[in-house]
Amino acid sequence: MTKFMKNMFAIGAAIVLIGTAVFLVITYWDKILSALTASARVATNVLNQFSGDSIDSDDPSDYYDL
Repeated sequence: MTKFMKNMFAIGAAIVLIGTAVFLVITYWDKILSALTASARVATNVLNQFSGDSIDSDDPSDYYDL
């Protein structure tokens, strides 16, 4: 009987946790998406600085885009 109650408690807790996670994702979806896109913009800017994305092909001194 105790094993049965332990299993029922675990299943109930899992259902509550999943429900809470779904609720929080639905509630804060705009903020989650905003944070992800801002992080992607920052990562793109950092990678462009290291890779020299705006290299002037005629000027070899501008190779590292400093």
